[in-house]
Amino acid sequence: MAEIERRVVSGGELWWLREGPGAHGQEPKDVHVVADALAGSFRFVEESSAARGLRTPQLGALHAVLAHRSTEEAEPITIVMPTGTGKTETMLAAYCYEPSRTMVVVPSDALRTQIAEKFVTLGVLPEVGAVVGDFLCPVVLVLSSGLTTVEEVDELLDGTNVVVATAQALDKCSEPARMRLTGGCTRLFVDEAHHVGARTWREIVDLFSDREVVQFTATPYREDGRHLGGRVAYAYPLRLAQKHGYFARINYRSIIDLSDPDRAVATAAVGQLRVDLDAGYDHLLMARVSSVERAKQVVALYEELAPDLHPLRIDTGLADSTRRKRRDRLGQDCRIVVCVNMLGEGFDLPKLKIAAIHDPQKSLAVTLQFIGRFTRTGGGALGEASAFVPLQVTGVDERLRKLYGEDADWNEIIQDLTERGVGRERARSDFERGFGSLPREVAMRSIHPKMSTVVYQTPTTPPWRPEGVYDLFEDRLLTTQLGINNSGQVVWWVSRQATPVRWGDFASFNELVHHLYVVYLDDSAGFLYINSTDNDSLHEDIARTVCGDGVTLVKGESVYRILAQVQRRIPTNVGLLDSVSRNRRFSMHVGQDVLHAWRGEGGTKMKTNIFAHGFTDGRAVSFGASRKGRVWSHEQAHDIHDWVQWARLVGPVISDTSISLDTVMSGFLLPQPATERPPHVPLSIEWPHHLVATMSETRKVLHSGAEFSLLDTELALTAHAADGPLQFELRTPEWSLGFAFEFNENEPPRISPVGEDGVITTPSGRGSLAAFLTAHGLLVTFEDELVLVEQGYLLQPDRERRLFPTDSIEVFDWSGVEIKRESQGPERDPATVQHRAIQVLSAESDWELVIDDDGTGELADVVFLRRVDDELEVLLAH
Repeated sequence: MAEIERRVVSGGELWWLREGPGAHGQEPKDVHVVADALAGSFRFVEESSAARGLRTPQLGALHAVLAHRSTEEAEPITIVMPTGTGKTETMLAAYCYEPSRTMVVVPSDALRTQIAEKFVTLGVLPEVGAVVGDFLCPVVLVLSSGLTTVEEVDELLDGTNVVVATAQALDKCSEPARMRLTGGCTRLFVDEAHHVGARTWREIVDLFSDREVVQFTATPYREDGRHLGGRVAYAYPLRLAQKHGYFARINYRSIIDLSDPDRAVATAAVGQLRVDLDAGYDHLLMARVSSVERAKQVVALYEELAPDLHPLRIDTGLADSTRRKRRDRLGQDCRIVVCVNMLGEGFDLPKLKIAAIHDPQKSLAVTLQFIGRFTRTGGGALGEASAFVPLQVTGVDERLRKLYGEDADWNEIIQDLTERGVGRERARSDFERGFGSLPREVAMRSIHPKMSTVVYQTPTTPPWRPEGVYDLFEDRLLTTQLGINNSGQVVWWVSRQATPVRWGDFASFNELVHHLYVVYLDDSAGFLYINSTDNDSLHEDIARTVCGDGVTLVKGESVYRILAQVQRRIPTNVGLLDSVSRNRRFSMHVGQDVLHAWRGEGGTKMKTNIFAHGFTDGRAVSFGASRKGRVWSHEQAHDIHDWVQWARLVGPVISDTSISLDTVMSGFLLPQPATERPPHVPLSIEWPHHLVATMSETRKVLHSGAEFSLLDTELALTAHAADGPLQFELRTPEWSLGFAFEFNENEPPRISPVGEDGVITTPSGRGSLAAFLTAHGLLVTFEDELVLVEQGYLLQPDRERRLFPTDSIEVFDWSGVEIKRESQGPERDPATVQHRAIQVLSAESDWELVIDDDGTGELADVVFLRRVDDELEVLLAH
């Protein structure tokens, strides 16, 4: 029998094997002697029906680690192995194959002890013949507190083969001690690697940036979206773990009891435990609650229901010694334990087979880790796992709704959720590896773009020229090197630009503004997406630089098609342009005012921008759209890969002509492109609202040596006729310049000078005044309520338009009905409106239930219900 010797040292204990295979005796052997004895002793022994050995997932993961090691790449790799497939033995095998000094980082004290015991004995490797000959097991330093001096570290490392520590213990070390300790190890193994997104864990991994880092986890993703780093080198599918018996089946029961859900869950769980015990299974029950106070309440309930099973609680409200004593009683006289997130990740007790989840976790990753505690296999003494959950669960992760459904099959759903999560993380790591060049000034994983984009349609085979950004931005680049992924056709960079301060006129100093740019070309669909924190531009220069002159901005009404993805949509912000009222040409509506704008004022107004929220596939979503061509959401991307996945869905939707704009824009004006001069008399010309809202002394116009602020200029039409050129003048106190609109079929109207052009000065530089007017557009009001708005669209109210199309109204056959008699009454009078309505609507579909709700203040007079697959369909008739 293996016996472990322990010696107290600085910062913790030194462990070695005193008796058993690979034992040292009373004193630990020299670490070099240990490494030499273990070198060459490892064997690839595969498990079979006739003999024990390493499992298929362990061998697969081991080969992935060794393949990575052979390349001598310093990038971390992630090994994904479902609970029960043997992550720890895989670590041991990877260490034994090349026994150089290794550090293992774990998340908890309990797991530190468990992993250290495995390393000091080499687990099952000697039993299954995976290590043979006169080998020696490693000497293990179990670090439980911080080290302060380099001398302490050197003394410990001289007698240590493996260091096992929590991230918290390493964080408590002084900086020099931590650097020396990590620097003295040739590799790092990270257990439960989903913690790597946290600061303390990430700092430890970064200390091994030039050495081997292998991260082990069953769930390679975090709810906060932080990246684990590195790439997924191996992922054993959960479906195979279930198929081959490494991951036990789990039977889920949803408990419906609104009056006392705790008692209902406890009663069902205890009943299952007694059935399992009577069948000869050595099972334990764990009740999970959310707080110490809840644990005290729930354990009292179990003491009432099953005093013979000796329920006890284990939580942070108890002393460490008490918790250890109670944990030792599990499986002895105690069969029920109530916990507050205790006995969690990494805790290896296969007897835990019944989960009574009184307070369900509300995130997917934590839930899957918790479920894994109950799915470990352990021979004929253990049966299938069972889970009992109260149905009335609110506020959970959207992905958990399937898991907590009344008739859910957890084996199928857990498999699906896990493999999708692994797939997303693998795609993310592959995406990052695709960047052949990266900026040194900004870490890509620290970038969290807003979900926002402008969309350009591209030619059939667009060029991909990201390097052109160097010439376009020149000295404005903060990132001297672009982040370029040629396989994924993504480029990103950060710019810096000096702008005048807004509170004074100073030549000696200015403000430095930094902007992020991310560009993605989806050439298979024909779209170029540009994301930037600079929302004052639509970035046509970037689009043409990267993909050539054949790109076209998607703008106008088609952009609003993005809202068709939102069901039960509720507008929260609406900007309107009035085609009639010059006194209130532009207005912004929020809150309760939105519904008034959406429904009541639509007859003479055009939307300039809309933001709405609602649902897609049962998930809460939000989308905003601007006629200028921008689409956005209130969500924030976890990283650039997230933004790319979001953006690639935008282009196909806003260009989908099968989506009716009438449906999305019901009640509002649908602008028409101004492809020719309107045959109406122009009445007035004015600046567009976005220029009026940002007028300042910083915009100036120059001609003949005389400069004036744009605030001091005046626009005036030069002719009022229904035909002929549409011309106007821009007037200042000293000079006037003439301009004319030029119309064509393929692009918005261009404004050209009639004679000499002027110069416009803005904070970003100087340019043509005509080009400035074309870029920003002008508002021209004509007779008959026709308005030419910026971007070249015509608005005109349809005074005959109905808010609901009359050809969509179906009329019942009311013959034999007294149309003024509504209620059918208990006699179900066939001559009433209600009876006929029920008769007609019932015939349209195979309704299972019809409710006649004939009372005051009701939402509907008649309610029709039926089940369609896993949904309930409801029709309300009023």
